[in-house]
Amino acid sequence: MKRLLLLVGVLICALNSVTGQIDKNDPFKKMDEQYNARLQQMNQDYEATLKRMQEEYDAHLKQMNMAFKRYLKKGFTEVDPTPAEVKPIEVPKPIEQPEFKPDITPVKPSDKLEPVAPPAPVKPEVVIAEAAAHSITPIFRIPEEAEAYASAISVDFFGSKAPLAIDKRMRNLSISAVKPTAFAAYWDDFTATYYQVYIESLVSYAEDKNLNDWGVYKLVEQTASQLFNARNSRAMWCWAMLNQAGYQAKIGYAGSSVYLLLPFMQEVYEHPYYSIDGSNFYLMSHKKGIANMMTYTENFGGATKKIDLHLPFALNYTDESNTVVRKTTLPNEKEPLQLNMDKTVMAFLDSYPQTVNTVYLNAAMSASVKEALYEYITPRLEGKSETQAVTYLLNYLHAFEYKTDRDQFNREKMFFPDELFYYPYSDCEDRTVLFTRLVNELLGLDAVALTYFSHMAAAVAFSEPVEGYSVMVDGRRYTITDPTYINAPIGSVMPEYEKYTPLAIKINNDSRLNNIWQMIARSVEKGNEGKIFIADRTVADNGKFMLSGWFTEAITIGNRDYAAFGGTRDLWFATFDQGGSLEWFQPVSCSDNLFTQAFNVGKEGNVYALINYTGSVNMNRRELARSPKAAHLILGLSKNAQPILSENLTFEAPEGKKLAFYGKYKADGTKIDLLSFPTDKVNFEPRITVDSKNEVVVRGVVGEIEGLTKEVPIMLSNANFSAEDQIEANMRNYQQLDVNRHMVALFSTLQLLAQNGGRISGLTVRNLMNKYNPEFYKNNPEVYKGLLSMQFVVNDGGVVKVETYKGRNVSLFSMKIKNNSNLQITQPQANSYLVKCLNGVQVGKAIVWYDLNSIALAPNGEMVFDYDTDHTKRKVSIDELIN
Repeated sequence: MKRLLLLVGVLICALNSVTGQIDKNDPFKKMDEQYNARLQQMNQDYEATLKRMQEEYDAHLKQMNMAFKRYLKKGFTEVDPTPAEVKPIEVPKPIEQPEFKPDITPVKPSDKLEPVAPPAPVKPEVVIAEAAAHSITPIFRIPEEAEAYASAISVDFFGSKAPLAIDKRMRNLSISAVKPTAFAAYWDDFTATYYQVYIESLVSYAEDKNLNDWGVYKLVEQTASQLFNARNSRAMWCWAMLNQAGYQAKIGYAGSSVYLLLPFMQEVYEHPYYSIDGSNFYLMSHKKGIANMMTYTENFGGATKKIDLHLPFALNYTDESNTVVRKTTLPNEKEPLQLNMDKTVMAFLDSYPQTVNTVYLNAAMSASVKEALYEYITPRLEGKSETQAVTYLLNYLHAFEYKTDRDQFNREKMFFPDELFYYPYSDCEDRTVLFTRLVNELLGLDAVALTYFSHMAAAVAFSEPVEGYSVMVDGRRYTITDPTYINAPIGSVMPEYEKYTPLAIKINNDSRLNNIWQMIARSVEKGNEGKIFIADRTVADNGKFMLSGWFTEAITIGNRDYAAFGGTRDLWFATFDQGGSLEWFQPVSCSDNLFTQAFNVGKEGNVYALINYTGSVNMNRRELARSPKAAHLILGLSKNAQPILSENLTFEAPEGKKLAFYGKYKADGTKIDLLSFPTDKVNFEPRITVDSKNEVVVRGVVGEIEGLTKEVPIMLSNANFSAEDQIEANMRNYQQLDVNRHMVALFSTLQLLAQNGGRISGLTVRNLMNKYNPEFYKNNPEVYKGLLSMQFVVNDGGVVKVETYKGRNVSLFSMKIKNNSNLQITQPQANSYLVKCLNGVQVGKAIVWYDLNSIALAPNGEMVFDYDTDHTKRKVSIDELIN
């Protein structure tokens, strides 16, 4: 409206200038002047706020660095080492692989074993741990002055080159002596450099390759080895850099040597450690502890994380020159399947310290291995019953060559899923890792691992009762399946373990095919098809299933009716017990628009969400927040669905400007810290994390939100509006920039889709294709046909809905788009777009399909597809797709 008034005012002023008759009392001119004055004042206020916040943040960081420097001078005390622990195995594993003998070991009845309760489920997720009461998460902002000192380096990361950058002055860093005052002086020298240059390049590379905390540490270690010859210098640099990157690393010293000590989220074996203030800090460079070690207790204020060894995401290494081929043969097949494996991935996995079983059982597979294997196995499972399919997978695993770790490696080594194909031999633990993954992802059945005193097997939750040994886990019966017991049918147990009750280890079981999630989704959507959507889902530490999403119109959940407020899109949160039964369903309504930008759960099943909204947000007839402009609500719900946290953030930023915030809260909602700072050159994606103390850290960005804060162009309000004309106007702008010619049309369409209101039909897109690329139809007839079958509802409050002709699925390149699919479009950087697929979009082939998470589009034509629960990434060029 303001822009319309501004345009009218400009036109009137122009007419007056022509006639030479200017009315000094023109109300439109006054409104124009008032609008411009307000806009100018907003920008001035923003600049002042920006400067103030930057000064506060810089002062906060400087204060922390100085406080830590002072502490180092006097904080060192002696600690005693704890000997390295060996992974618990009471007796050696069998030298020969056991074989099933039907006449000796008949299958026993299903109630032979007593029920066994598993430990709490472990979720493979990076979390902030042991954060100080007042701390800030590291902000990777590179000061403008750093450019003069930045130097590109190439670091060898297990055979792949990692393009990084450092402040070139770092090469001259050294330690004058091995004593606390020298450590404090080193910290002072280190923080005087632009260490942010390295951290930004480190984080960028880690995100591109899906590296976890262990990968970040190894990359820092490899960089230090390349920069410094002296061992003490390498340890000092790793220590300082890891702390500034947010990790609670410590140094210790004894005699003339400095040692790096690392904290982990999980237990680590075969490395000595020092217990410091209730946490174990491991000496990774030695197999035996160092006597008379001196170290300190308090952590640097900016260091909030321990190293999490979980590997939830598929490592993204695809260099063909780094490929090694392995073969595997399925039951009743003569020709083996070739698997392309990456040498860097295998070397990285081999670098892992021995740790708890859940790390391996929940680890992601490489995309090349997973996709080739699943595409090959899936047709061979079609038409089989659950027991027939599980038997097929058991027969497959039974055929692998057996050898114990001691015989093959002269040490204990539990395999990640990929490693089973890479090495010539495997044992019981390794096979259980792969077998449970295949059962879960290919068959959609829950599985658990079972540990005996010297053996590991698996158990599967069938939908129908199955004869044989079984255990009860969380009220569900799991029938034992042993991938190492040659030719053993379902329900069999090796004779030497028949009298023992195993310990059950729950596995993440987070596949979209998984039957618990599938059952929950069906119960939510039953009778509500097309009106309710699941956006986020996770498992709490107490085993409860937590979901969030949104709904429109009237729905029925658990025999109760709910209606979206005034026909808008409302949010909902829900908890299901370990058996998949609904415990509570809680809607959150809004008078205008809202959507969840981040979501997580606490240790006891609390729910936390970062919500973008405009209007009035209500829950149980109580107003939680109100804002006429785009704002954020940090919402926390107790395990009983009662509000425990409601922080309304209404910071205002001018159009095109953004501010970041970082808030920390106790589990009961008590505020610990709330900081805000500029987002210029800051990598700061919205996220909610929960640390080991059950304290909640929320971070996000205030300001322009695509589809929620951008005003509608005047043309959209005009009866003569043409989406085609608007896209063409956008294209003319992009054509003046250095943007790939095919990406120009896509960017121009996304730019319009990122604005509120209206519709764009596939016909519009087709017409533009015909005009600017007349050969497109001949080269891509199926895509051409698919475009005609779609219609986009342009950003209804931040969400773009895709409707298809007669509700049929649409195929577009390697994507399958369902009716009423939902997308979000954001611009993380200038001239780039990120399309988040909220639901209904899959990528793959005719046999195996994976949920598509997002597509990142760069101006040079590169498109990065992020798909599946393990966030597999695949980079393609739009030129390859179009041509």
